[in-house]
Amino acid sequence: MPSNLEIIKLKDLRLSARLISEQLRQGIHSGIRVGVGSEFEQYRHYQPGDDPKRIDWKYFSRSGKYMVKESTTDSNLHISLILDLSGSMNYSDGGFSRLEYAKNLLASLAYLGYLQGDSLSYYTLKEGEFTQKVAPTPKSFHRILYYLEQEKASGSWPLDVAQPTLPIDRNRELIVWVSDFLQKNEEWENLVESFRHPRKELMLVQLLGEQELDFNLQGNLVFRDLESGRELVRDGQVLKAEFRRNFQTYLNHLDVRFQQPQVHLLRESMQTPLATVARKILNLKKIS
Repeated sequence: MPSNLEIIKLKDLRLSARLISEQLRQGIHSGIRVGVGSEFEQYRHYQPGDDPKRIDWKYFSRSGKYMVKESTTDSNLHISLILDLSGSMNYSDGGFSRLEYAKNLLASLAYLGYLQGDSLSYYTLKEGEFTQKVAPTPKSFHRILYYLEQEKASGSWPLDVAQPTLPIDRNRELIVWVSDFLQKNEEWENLVESFRHPRKELMLVQLLGEQELDFNLQGNLVFRDLESGRELVRDGQVLKAEFRRNFQTYLNHLDVRFQQPQVHLLRESMQTPLATVARKILNLKKIS
């Protein structure tokens, strides 16, 4: 089974999505629905209990084999994928960046939604502004991969910009949001609160590096803010206790603020297998 680093270094999101999907299929059932739908996907051998009307008789006339057409079932679930493109997403751990991990995770979720027949849209949040890159169309999955390949993270969240919003409709929607959820004041908390809706389910995937979760650096170190560019020289051993205490306080605060109906916070290390995080999202999902 390929590691996160091996998958990410492929630099091929389509292939990565398929590899992660295969890992899911080999583990716990992912919840992908396969049945009679509008788009043909593959053949399989006829089995007792199958509707004989599903047998492809033209195929039988050529091969003498009873084969059934399988396709994804139609779904009225809409999935919105949102990627944070602030500068802190460039943080690296284990040979790859937080942004690279996020791209591969979202590509795999888009692929699973595509197989399931769900409608897909894709947004980015950069410098406090939302941009819809992909609207729900039959080609959404391919366009999402196209944009994900090109995304670059930079900048911070200006505190003087208006609160960004997404259009609210009455359809059932799963919103998967990938970020580090690091903030200056309460911008993430306010934004998540504004997104809450009875027919919307928010999946907040907080990606953190091992050194963020368990700071263990020693010696004189140069710390650089990936959003502002400011640098600070501090002794790692002296800073350890203070950093751990302050960061854990912040994480505990988010746990409390995001403990709301229809909101799920998944805090994951960047070393967690991509398929494991995708599986957790599918298992937590209430809307289907």
